Amino acid sequence: MAKIRSLALKDIPKLKKMISMISNMSSADVGFGYKSYVPFPLSWINRLLPLRFKFATDSYVAIEDNKICGLITLAAQERNPQSWRITKLFLDENGYDIGRQLVSFAIARYGAMGANTFSVKVDEDHEELLELFSKGCGFRVCASEQLWKMTEFKLQDSELDRGFFRPFKDSDSEAAASIHNDLIFPHFRYSLSKNPKEFENIVFSGLHKTSYFKFVIEDGSQHAVKGYFSIQTDDNENFILDADLISAFDDYLGDVINFAISQIMMRRKKFNLYFLNKKYQTNASKNEKFLEQSGFKNVKNQIVMVKDYYKRISENEKYSKPAIAFSEITRKPAFKI
Repeated sequence: MAKIRSLALKDIPKLKKMISMISNMSSADVGFGYKSYVPFPLSWINRLLPLRFKFATDSYVAIEDNKICGLITLAAQERNPQSWRITKLFLDENGYDIGRQLVSFAIARYGAMGANTFSVKVDEDHEELLELFSKGCGFRVCASEQLWKMTEFKLQDSELDRGFFRPFKDSDSEAAASIHNDLIFPHFRYSLSKNPKEFENIVFSGLHKTSYFKFVIEDGSQHAVKGYFSIQTDDNENFILDADLISAFDDYLGDVINFAISQIMMRRKKFNLYFLNKKYQTNASKNEKFLEQSGFKNVKNQIVMVKDYYKRISENEKYSKPAIAFSEITRKPAFKI
């Protein structure tokens, strides 16, 4: 059994070498460098804090025969410390047993601290990784998401007056959460629903790697929020639009996209716009048809896999599989693993 410990600065060169070899084998342009490392003593402080106070990702490496053979990185859902995402998993060749150990270690460690749900998003074409998480680690396939890239402008003139749009306020979080959860198919709602705190603005957002621009659609006559959408970016070049519109207002998706484009162009003239289509929501098929007709191209499909802490991890017999390189995609959404 491998020894698992926290990632240290001295591990970075070895990891970069290992990952570069994996990337060449799998045609995956995945990197892990010094920018991904949380420096000491911040990493040490973050590791000791309770879940609700953690401010950075946690990374662990597996050591076998004095050689690094795997790495796992976890991040909390924004404002929901009970729900954690596996954002990176790097395994050397024939490292499936190491992968199971790393995932089991993470689930046991954070489950003991109070986390109750773990999730991972895997490219639908990555069969080995899907098999590792499902058969090897007991994750269940929960839903799927699509990423659509705008390749040309085909949008119609806006039907909604710009007065319907306004910046999001924390007081809108209850309405935003309600809209998001009501759109989820009932059988996915338990695992994918969000609480209002997850929609609130981040304190000291300027210090975060990801920037969010949040808006709502408000019916002034009824003083009611009819939709919520956010524009996020890691590099001020690639922007992801995530929109939740109630059924009566989902015909105005084109207006939301137009408004999002105008907001981005105030900050950046040259950019890439992506739309996140959540297949577990009731209007996903309608959104998909609209995107196809509006100059968008489907560039990525990801499977959302979930594991609850209290569910036993299944143990399968040993088998030999290829090396794995996985990294959650934010900066370059069109990237294929």
